[in-house]
Amino acid sequence: MTKAIQTHILLAEDETSLGFLMKETLRLEDYSVRLCKDGEEGLNSFMNERFDLCIFDVNMPKLSGFELAKKVREKDQHIPIIFLTANSSESDKLQGFSIGADEYITKPFSTPELLARIKAVLKRSSARPETDLAAKEEVINIGNTSIDTVNNTLIVNGTQKKMSNTEAMLLKLLIVNKNALLPRANMLLHVWGRNDFYTARNLDVYINKVRKLIKEDESISIENVHGSGFKLIAS
Repeated sequence: MTKAIQTHILLAEDETSLGFLMKETLRLEDYSVRLCKDGEEGLNSFMNERFDLCIFDVNMPKLSGFELAKKVREKDQHIPIIFLTANSSESDKLQGFSIGADEYITKPFSTPELLARIKAVLKRSSARPETDLAAKEEVINIGNTSIDTVNNTLIVNGTQKKMSNTEAMLLKLLIVNKNALLPRANMLLHVWGRNDFYTARNLDVYINKVRKLIKEDESISIENVHGSGFKLIAS
């Protein structure tokens, strides 16, 4: 019987006892974990090893979790990132999502919550096809924009841009339902798998990101239907 391929997690947590506890908890769930004591060590590990998921404490020495995530995003737009923090302020969470976080977990948290969030993020991530030469190309055209949903790239008026997995999922969802209202709840459940306050704010952040991606194409726009949802208008 073929053994399942382990998921490799990069965990950067400067609180020694919590880091060790999380590593052991994840190891018992059959995850492979690289534990790093600060952001600088986390970056070095990321640059030299392959990972399927990153979990970063926000407040770390040498490089904060936010700084580390920015450097990770420069190299990889797709790898899922979960932030851990004792700071539950809305501004911090929105900053994390604007960097490209897939989840934001506030300390203290329970083991079942951590594992559930990890599984949800990995499930969403696995929905993206591998970007190798053997992958079947899927291209969607709308207005003066062409979207490659396999490689998460788009061409707007001849200019190529790279998208994150979340941006690609949102844009494809809007295009498939062009000129029709997409309720916020439906979008949240489709992309993030749940509907709560912070994922709702995350949706707003990513809608703005998608708007910036397509702003040069005047034939399409994303309309905010107040209190209801969003609509991609294609003229």
